[in-house]
Amino acid sequence: MKKILAQWRIAGTLVLLLLACAAYWWQLLGQQRDQLAFAQAQTELRASQVSRTLAVQVGTLMGGLEYLARNLAILYESDPQHAFQLAAGNALATFPPGSLLQIAVAAANGQIVYSSLTPSDGLQTNAVSIEDRAHFQAHTLNAGQRIYISRPTLGRLSGQWSVQMSYPVEHQGGFGGVVVLSVNPEYLSRNFREVFTQGKDVALLVRADGAYLARSHLQSEVLDQNMPPEREFLSHPERNSGLYQSPASVDGIERLYAWQRLANYPLVVSVGLGRDQALATTRIAVRESRWRNALGTGALLLAATWIAVLFARQKQDHMQLQRHKQRYSLALEGGKLGTWYWPLGADEMHFDVRWPTLLGLPPQAQQLNQQQLQAFMHPSDWVKWRDALQAHVRGETDYFEAEPRLRHQNGQWIWVHLRGKLVDPDTTQTTPHIAGTYLDVTQRHEAEAARAEMQTRLSKLLAQVPGMVYQFRLRTDGSACFPYASPGIMDIYGITPEPVQTDAHQAFASVHPEDMDRLAASIRQSADSLEAWSFEWRQIRPDGEVRWLAGRANPEREPDGSTLWHGYIHDVTEQHAMVETLRRSEARLRLTMAAVQDGLWEWDTHSDTILMDTRCHEILGYATLPAPLHVNTWRRLVHPDDRPSVLTTLQRQVALGQPFDVEARLRTKQGTWRWVEIRGKVAPDATGQSALVIGTQTDITQRMQEAHLRRALLDNAAAALLITTPERTIALANQRAVETFSEDGLPLQGKSTQALHRHEASYAQFRQYVDTVRLHGAVQVEYLLRTATGALRWFSMRGTPLDPEHPEGDIVWTLVDTTERRETEEALATAQAHLLEVIQHFPGGVLVQNQAGDAVVINQAMCDLFNVPARSEDLVGCDREALLALVPPEARAVLPSRENPHNEGSSASYEVTLQDGRTTRIDLILMRTGRGDDLGRLWLAQDITERRRHERTLERLAATDTLTGLPNRRAFMARLEAEITHIAHGAPPAMVLMLDLDHFKRVNDTWGHATGDQVLMHLAKLLRGNLLRKDDMAGRLGGEEFAVLLPDTTVPEGLGIAERLRAALEHSQILSDTGQAVRVTMSVGACTVGTHSGSTLASADAALYEAKNTGRNRVVQAPASATAAPDLPHGGPTQPPH
Repeated sequence: MKKILAQWRIAGTLVLLLLACAAYWWQLLGQQRDQLAFAQAQTELRASQVSRTLAVQVGTLMGGLEYLARNLAILYESDPQHAFQLAAGNALATFPPGSLLQIAVAAANGQIVYSSLTPSDGLQTNAVSIEDRAHFQAHTLNAGQRIYISRPTLGRLSGQWSVQMSYPVEHQGGFGGVVVLSVNPEYLSRNFREVFTQGKDVALLVRADGAYLARSHLQSEVLDQNMPPEREFLSHPERNSGLYQSPASVDGIERLYAWQRLANYPLVVSVGLGRDQALATTRIAVRESRWRNALGTGALLLAATWIAVLFARQKQDHMQLQRHKQRYSLALEGGKLGTWYWPLGADEMHFDVRWPTLLGLPPQAQQLNQQQLQAFMHPSDWVKWRDALQAHVRGETDYFEAEPRLRHQNGQWIWVHLRGKLVDPDTTQTTPHIAGTYLDVTQRHEAEAARAEMQTRLSKLLAQVPGMVYQFRLRTDGSACFPYASPGIMDIYGITPEPVQTDAHQAFASVHPEDMDRLAASIRQSADSLEAWSFEWRQIRPDGEVRWLAGRANPEREPDGSTLWHGYIHDVTEQHAMVETLRRSEARLRLTMAAVQDGLWEWDTHSDTILMDTRCHEILGYATLPAPLHVNTWRRLVHPDDRPSVLTTLQRQVALGQPFDVEARLRTKQGTWRWVEIRGKVAPDATGQSALVIGTQTDITQRMQEAHLRRALLDNAAAALLITTPERTIALANQRAVETFSEDGLPLQGKSTQALHRHEASYAQFRQYVDTVRLHGAVQVEYLLRTATGALRWFSMRGTPLDPEHPEGDIVWTLVDTTERRETEEALATAQAHLLEVIQHFPGGVLVQNQAGDAVVINQAMCDLFNVPARSEDLVGCDREALLALVPPEARAVLPSRENPHNEGSSASYEVTLQDGRTTRIDLILMRTGRGDDLGRLWLAQDITERRRHERTLERLAATDTLTGLPNRRAFMARLEAEITHIAHGAPPAMVLMLDLDHFKRVNDTWGHATGDQVLMHLAKLLRGNLLRKDDMAGRLGGEEFAVLLPDTTVPEGLGIAERLRAALEHSQILSDTGQAVRVTMSVGACTVGTHSGSTLASADAALYEAKNTGRNRVVQAPASATAAPDLPHGGPTQPPH
């Protein structure tokens, strides 16, 4: 019965334990669910914060673009030819390159009338219409539409995807067209990528209708796409922000999204954070916690079960006592342990049967007295043995333990570990004695000696390693030390290992201050994640030299919670210097290649692929080509006539491993052919095989065209060309020479030049001109020669050596029939003299260049206009480069370059402001024949400084009130609109004061209008004085009504300024025409600048009206809510009856 009750008690205890474990796990799983929910909430909070921040940034960007579009629309309405184009150019230069693809203007019928993509003045000549585009129709269908942001659209002029931002242009109070800003979606996406540089996080910018405008990643996949309609900001347009969770249709990644609707624009910014990535750390911690708790619960249940089993078998322990004794004997045997005992007071010690075998003694030598034991023991160990034994007998130690050396019979020393304990005679009823065990530990000592020797060798080896091998420990309290450091620490930190074995502060004290925080952060990160540590930093040596160090180490967690790294630190200063040298070398190579306009390419002969750089693509007219390009695809780009020779040369030279240089025609993107020179060289790989071919590609189209032109000119020249040998035999003649001198129409090669002369005397007389060529290098003569028909005609002959370095060789003769010229030469000389006289007296600079750019005619006015210190006649014949060198740098910067000459249309105009302040207009006229042949260029230059000064004066007068000299209503409203935009972008608040003279009509009626004008001018003088601050602006809105704009002004400050103005006018005196003093007061209405100019002026005017009604000559502030009223038409607020 007792046995059954005991079993039930054990079972009940186990059940209670199981229930306790179940309750613990229920609570644990609940806490882990809370942890996951908290992690997700933190992720959603972070996404919301980022989305709000990005929404503010996007709003600021859109505000700047809207401000730009509005100003361009105003400028286009007032001055489309000068001020607008200047502002458009400044806008393109101000924004980052590539952010604005185009600035265009469409007329009211949708036709593009201006585009920044067109050359020169931007005026559009080809008919391009955007009438069917949404960003145009938005303004024609809704007259109140201001800024409109379109879906990504493929531009008809730019040919690129862009977001069109349009703003209406007013013309005579009606719709006059739109200004269109083409914003590159990649520019918007690039701003998002600066926030999310990697990982699975993403940022989106979409329109209110769900159309994608930008995406930080996979931008090309979403252009012209829409967000799913079930998104919260699409299905609930009344909400301004929210959260949702969904897998992206682009990449399939599930994210936690937070979206924010922009306040002033129909745009939504959405930020998505990868859900798996955000919750990964929490999930790993939960999973590890579950494993640890599962193991702990299992161990607890196992221990409880085991205790129950032990309790149940308690009564069987006594029966197994004998069995345990046997096991004890087996344990001694298995552990190679022997036993011994020593009765206190006796001289002999007793050992078991293993003892004789251990020392090589006879089997019966199991008893040794003290003298015999001392004889076997090493002399230096006997004293330690005796002292330890006596200390234990006296009760000073719990155990007796000694490890002496004993001599074997063969003379070797054996290490023996003896351990024993004094047996209490009261518990055993025996004679007091010490019993214990002994063990042969010779092998252990030998291993320790070998390990010590290995440690010594390792220390010597580490002393030769260029760097420092170390152990670094970071304790839980934040302190650190180097438990081990090789001797190389002296080279790294300039200290010995001993000071840092307990505190690492001395090592870190010499870290460069700029690297200290990053170094500490990298150590903490490695300690937290137990990931391999790798870092490079600068160390300041004791002598002040700064050295670069690089370290790598692997961490492990110790039982006490500290982290121990095993790693290596070495000096990498030379490597950094090599990397910097390599970087500079690469930069020089890139600059060199950019300067010579050559492209680089690589041909991998193993994969048969060619990789070309951007310059190679540009030569063929491509923005980019597939990378890499297969050889077969490149082969199809080669002209069919050049393909066999090019491929044969490449294959032969690559096989021989020699450099090559070929010229061929390649097909461009437009389908035309361009001549290129391809140079290359084989770069063998590590095995010595020709695996990589590297080379350059040069555009030689112009050179080949010039060569073809020379050949065409040689055969089609109006002049006859002959090359004669020293024997005066014709070696070469062009087609014109054959037609002129060959009687039978056959080539002239090999014939004597005597056949060209009318008789032998003429042939002999011509010898002197041949000698002149050889003596002076050239000759020009007119000579009478016989033609193919037998007629004698005059020819202008010019002879030069074919090789100037060898004047005795062949001579090149150019023969031009001048028979008719002689007849017209006198008339031509007269006409030329008249023309030169007209050019010299032309009211401006004139320069005529031939096709090559050489100066043919230049007048002195051109030299004087650009301060050229030379006479005009001295510059005739100068080439283009010499002329450019004389032009001021500010004019040279706007003129077309030699590589990009002006070829569109027949004329172009450039306006340049010279260094001395003068403004010069330069007109370029391309001179062509009736057939369109190029005759050269005509440049006309005029000083338009006075004209521009007059225009600026007119602009200033248009914005100034004539009577008072203050800004007029239009100028004041423009400044107020700018200040409202400034405040919308985060500037401090501002105030507007509306001023109106009290009883001004009475002044006019009493003193006359002349006195009334004196009153108005006096008030204007006060407003221009020191009563207002530097940035404040006063303007006359009309009649006796004035307004003052006070930027960066609080309400108390604004009211104080208004009161100061009112009091100044009240206490001032104005003399009438008759000399009598006139005193005038004014009423002031003040209000805070709101979000709209019309409502702001209406509020100020309402406050002014209140001041009039409550007694005049006072300042009244408009209520704070008044400025929130909707905007009024541009005519301004309705004037109340004063």
